[in-house]
Amino acid sequence: MATKADCRIVSPHQARVYKLKYGEARILMDGERSGGAWWMGRFREDAGFMTPLHLHPRMDEQLFVLDGVLSLYLDGGWNDLEAGTLAIVPRGTPHAQGNHGKEPVVLLGAGNPAGFEGFFAAQDRILSRIAPGDPQIAVELASALSRHETQVLGPPPR
Repeated sequence: MATKADCRIVSPHQARVYKLKYGEARILMDGERSGGAWWMGRFREDAGFMTPLHLHPRMDEQLFVLDGVLSLYLDGGWNDLEAGTLAIVPRGTPHAQGNHGKEPVVLLGAGNPAGFEGFFAAQDRILSRIAPGDPQIAVELASALSRHETQVLGPPPR
């Protein structure tokens, strides 16, 4: 049973905002605020956004599409998730996600336990100091993913 101490209200101005290569992450709940239990953010993924094929060995991930069409590679194929669609990606499941369309995708992303959300701060720092198009970005992003319990399996599937 939840107690009054467990209840939280997090307003939009309390979000931690990070730049993505193609979009933005607004982390509303992180490990610090949840006692390590979970994290959640609101994401805007612009046209061209794409993750590598990867898995999270110890984190379950949830994606809820608010606007646009999110492409999710799961179970050996690409799935187009329209607004209102929820995807559950259990720990250890290979997946990739991206925006194959022309309009931005807006979604809520969450994971449990917390920890992976630190990748968005790391990505923001990398993108702030390395020029766009520099191949070093990919190297440093892969390193940051591995530090945040994510195993990169390869490029996004075609």
